[in-house]
Amino acid sequence: MEKNVAMETITLTYKRLPNRVNYFQQQLLYEDEKVIVTSQRVIPSSPIIENGITVLGENYTAIWFVFTGKWYDIGKIYNLNNEWTGYYCDIIKPVIRSKDTFEIVDLFLDLWVSPNGSYEIQDEDEFETAVQNGDITTDLAKKARNALTDLIDEVSSGKFPPEFVKEFVPKIQLEF
Repeated sequence: MEKNVAMETITLTYKRLPNRVNYFQQQLLYEDEKVIVTSQRVIPSSPIIENGITVLGENYTAIWFVFTGKWYDIGKIYNLNNEWTGYYCDIIKPVIRSKDTFEIVDLFLDLWVSPNGSYEIQDEDEFETAVQNGDITTDLAKKARNALTDLIDEVSSGKFPPEFVKEFVPKIQLEF
């Protein structure tokens, strides 16, 4: 089932352990059995700044790639001038999909990947606090760390991002 969509919205149920739940309406750009691609404006808890330049800030646009069975998602980030600034990857439990919604459980660890291939791990302190508080089980923490290590290995070996992400062009005009 491949679905190219014109201005359809989908609800993301975003869970953060132990019990925070948010719902985000996102523009559905593409969907098949392997991936859901959406777009939204982001409001990060704090900006990411590289060499004095904000690469992830308020109202930047993210095109999100959520892959079935993967322990991470990929956000292709664009600034307010519609310039690509890099990739933001959340370590998550594999997505749960239903007809008009999809659910992810965020596992705190994130990875910022710059256009030049350098990367920076984000939110390790939040992850460690969640582990210490028992919000993340030892087994789940191990899976999250392994997912981050695997993702870093993909970046380091030049296998990141997947070709689908590199080549994806929305068939509709994004609202930048």
